[in-house]
Amino acid sequence: MTVRKTCRCGHVMELELRTVVYAKKVEIRNVPVFACTDCVSYEVLQPVKPDLKECISTLGEQPAKQDVSFGERNELADLFHEQLLAWPDATDREMEHRMQRAVEERINLLLDIMGYAQKSNDEEWIETTQRRLGQLSGFVWQAHFSNAV
Repeated sequence: MTVRKTCRCGHVMELELRTVVYAKKVEIRNVPVFACTDCVSYEVLQPVKPDLKECISTLGEQPAKQDVSFGERNELADLFHEQLLAWPDATDREMEHRMQRAVEERINLLLDIMGYAQKSNDEEWIETTQRRLGQLSGFVWQAHFSNAV
């Protein structure tokens, strides 16, 4: 996947799925991160940053050694992972269209799930589904990739 944006140093940053290591014990896999190979700077994709912070805060200061899939905690990260596996050589424009379609499809699926959760009066299921919908509903490709190279 070649999704890019311009780094502060003026060179290209590419979006990659990285493993974030927390407290030398926890590996959080498949975190969407922009990486610049020139100045070696990294930037977590803005829409997933709040969920990454929440994930880290729930682990506590002295976490047990573990491996965490960020895609299980964030819908957008999960979709980027799916699209990367399915279309590893997609261009920026192709990935934009594929992600927009994938986001729409996932929102529709989650809305269906919400209907079932509401019919069953399952508050926990409703809350989880609302959180998952919230992770996707505000995502606009151009807002995060507008200065793509």
